Amino acid sequence: MIVPVRGIARIAGVVTVLGVGFAVHGLAAPPPWSNPGRREAPAPPPLTPAPRAPSPAAPSAAPARKVPAIATQQRTDGVAAARGLARRAAPPRNLALDPLRAQSADLPENAPVERTTEGSWIGASDIARLLGATKYWHGALRKLELRTPQHRIQFTVDNPFVLIDDRTLQLAQAVQSSGGQLRVPVALIDSLPRDSALTRLIYDARRGLVLRVPPEGLVRTPRVEVGAGEVRLVFPTERPEEAVVVGRGRAHFRIRFGGLFVGALPDSQPPGGLLRGARIIPVSEGSAFELALSPEATGFSIAPSRHEDSVELVITRESGQGFERFAAEGPPGERQLKVVVIDPGHGDKDLGVTVGSSIEKDLTLALARLLAREIELHIGARVVLTRSDDRNPSMQARAEAANRAHADVVLSLHFDGAVSGGARGVTAYCPPATLGDGLAAAQRPQPIVMLPWRDVATRHAVRSRELAEAMLSSLNLRGLGPTRLREVLPQSLLGVNAPGLLLECATLTSDIDRARVQGSSGLGDLARAIAAGLDAYRRAE
Repeated sequence: MIVPVRGIARIAGVVTVLGVGFAVHGLAAPPPWSNPGRREAPAPPPLTPAPRAPSPAAPSAAPARKVPAIATQQRTDGVAAARGLARRAAPPRNLALDPLRAQSADLPENAPVERTTEGSWIGASDIARLLGATKYWHGALRKLELRTPQHRIQFTVDNPFVLIDDRTLQLAQAVQSSGGQLRVPVALIDSLPRDSALTRLIYDARRGLVLRVPPEGLVRTPRVEVGAGEVRLVFPTERPEEAVVVGRGRAHFRIRFGGLFVGALPDSQPPGGLLRGARIIPVSEGSAFELALSPEATGFSIAPSRHEDSVELVITRESGQGFERFAAEGPPGERQLKVVVIDPGHGDKDLGVTVGSSIEKDLTLALARLLAREIELHIGARVVLTRSDDRNPSMQARAEAANRAHADVVLSLHFDGAVSGGARGVTAYCPPATLGDGLAAAQRPQPIVMLPWRDVATRHAVRSRELAEAMLSSLNLRGLGPTRLREVLPQSLLGVNAPGLLLECATLTSDIDRARVQGSSGLGDLARAIAAGLDAYRRAE
């Protein structure tokens, strides 16, 4: 049971206009972190013969009693310490907060294609490198032979015939010698053997590269089918089961695939349709797309196709069974972000989740310090910590710190634990945005209601949901997922009068997550991804 926060405003309620996505809610079901005291999670059985995970670098580098870098003076009284130590941030330096916005995703090993008036060419030496083949040059015959354990490819200078194992292939142009190297028409790539004994290559004309196909396979040009009241996008992909929606807002609907995209997106859409536009967005692994949808769209469904290796995404005007609703959205435009309150969970005798040397209270504090630096440096917002050392302020003190700082956003940082060793990833908890639906709700007449102060965070439910969408999308696109969103008012937001969320940044009982967090850049990667999500929320992207 959630214990109400007392003494925050010494009033039973607050008069407010019922706006987008908030109402009087009952008591929220307590999330798993609501019980105070030590939360000891069972350590998963060791993998065999897995190497021992390194010790957590970030917590050891930032002792619990050491004042963080963002502090300007030492506060000695308990109330001041609960409010956190803050510093006015320096002006933004116009640095790139999110390099993924300006750079393409890392590509697999590749080779350039030379385009001339005669055609497109790739170097024979590049083919050998991509295939992992050994080269044998027969000077007298002017032949180059590439050998792998199971296959043999032979080129002859000024000859259009190529010998591949026991078959002969005629190319449109002859193999040429240029600058002491052989170059081959790139059309050869599509004629190489398709079996597990030979590395698979593909010519990506859009990038002008020959690529080594990754294990996750490929994603090709989607088909767009417009019907009555719906639009259907069919993405051909070799791993349909890896498709996942990572952003559910209409303006920035995002879908991610495990494979490499080698197609092209449609340049334009019929006017007045549900699909307004589509673009490729950077991702750490695989491929991701962002769709701009009409406000008339009410629901979507995504599932592997029954007839081919593809994924079908259906956007519809008519909501009903089998369709998910889009995330609630507030007015467009940039959001004010002058003060960010970071709430590192647990502290003192409340250790949180403990698995081996990974202790939640230490990880949340170390992550909060790194995140504060990222926010001040790249966003220019003032940062307030609800705790700066190994103390455990009460929920009331944490809420008071956020409200007295006039927070524009509150981020409560935690790390998860699960009995099941297979559970992993990130979970965000935000107030439920079940009432109101973006601008349409804002334009309707709104009744005046009495809202209990403990539930004041529900006034900002739509903004909190947008914050959660931006945050989880950022984490997922950087390979820090899988991610989940739960619309439930967490205890850490009771009495907090600002948009906010509780973020379980990783699952410590997962070997994969724990090794990632304990890595030399684990907490730094998390801090950068969270800051990028916060910046995307600020820009309404």
